[in-house]
Amino acid sequence: MQARQLHITNGDATADIIKASKIAGDVLSWRDPMHHGPFPGNHDLDSVSNIRAKYLAGYGLDEKKVKLAFHTRNELLRAFTRYDEVVLWFEHDLLDQLQVLQLLHWFGGANKTSTELTMICINKHSELSEFRGLGQLSCEQFDRLLPTRVPISNAQLQLARSVWDTFVSDNPTSLEKQIQKDTAALPFLKAALHRHLQEFPWTEDGLSRTERQILTLVASGAVYPQNVFTGNMQYEDALFIGDWHTYKIISDLCTASTPLLICRPDAVFRYPPDENLSAEVFQRQVLSVSEAGRSVLELTQSARSLIHRDDWLGGVHLQSDKAIWMWNNSSTQLVLN
Repeated sequence: MQARQLHITNGDATADIIKASKIAGDVLSWRDPMHHGPFPGNHDLDSVSNIRAKYLAGYGLDEKKVKLAFHTRNELLRAFTRYDEVVLWFEHDLLDQLQVLQLLHWFGGANKTSTELTMICINKHSELSEFRGLGQLSCEQFDRLLPTRVPISNAQLQLARSVWDTFVSDNPTSLEKQIQKDTAALPFLKAALHRHLQEFPWTEDGLSRTERQILTLVASGAVYPQNVFTGNMQYEDALFIGDWHTYKIISDLCTASTPLLICRPDAVFRYPPDENLSAEVFQRQVLSVSEAGRSVLELTQSARSLIHRDDWLGGVHLQSDKAIWMWNNSSTQLVLN
C-alpha cells in the first residue's frame, strides 16, 4: 500500500506543478507573503492568521475570504497525523525561509506521531543556469526531486523554534544576535534573515533596501511600473518580493508625507489587485523621482523625516512618531533612532 503523503509548499504556482506531476498525495499551499506585515508574538496559528488576514485585506483582498483560506489551510495542517509523511518543498529565499520557520516551529510544538517529516529545500538545480525558485521546474523535474528529500532533524526543529520566537519579538536585536550563532541546521537561514534586517530603514538615508532600489531604478530611467518590478528582481540574489508588494511600496513612496516619487498622469499610483484597473491604465502610468527623492538619493536629506511609517516587520511595529529600529549597513547592526 502506497504511503499517504501531504506536500506543503510556498504558493499556488509550485503547488500546481506538484498536482500536475506524477507525485501522489495531497498538496497544501502556504499562501502568505510573510516578509512584510505583522507577526506579533504570543499568538497561536489561528489568531496570527486572523491578524494576517486583516493586514492582507489592505491590498484589496476580501478579509473574510482570506480568513476562510487561512482557516482551511490550518485545519489541513492540523490533520497531518492522517498522513504517513509530510514533505516540505521550499527554496532559499527570505519568503520561503520564513515559511519554513513557521512550519517547523509549529511541528516542533505538535503532538509527536508516527508521521514522518521530510524536506526538500534547494538554492540551485543542475538543469538550470539561473535558479530563482521551484516554480521554474517542470513536472518531470519535480518527480526526480522527490527521492532527494531528507528527514527533518531535531536540530532543525529546535533551531526553527528559537529563531521564530525572535522573529516575532518586538526587539529585533534578538534576531540579529540569533543569526550570529550557528544556523547550519538550516543552511539558507542566515542569508535570508540578513536580507530581512535590510528591510528596516537604513541609518544612511532612512530608506529600506527595497525602497532605495526602486528609487534608484526610476532615477535611472525605469519609469514604467512593470520595468520597476522586473528591475527590482535583478537587484536580488534570492528573489522573494512579489509584484503586489513592489507596487505597494511604489504607492507608498508616491503618497509619503513628502512624496519621493511622482506618478503621472494621476497623482495616485494605481496597481493590482484593484479590480477597476485596466491593464492599459496601469501600464501607461509614468513614474519620476521628486526633488525630495533626489535629495535622499544624494544623501543630502534623510527619508526618516519625509516618510510617515506605520509598518510591521515580523514582531516589530515601525511608527514614525516613535523611536524606530534602523539598520546600520556599515556595522551590520540595528540601532534605535
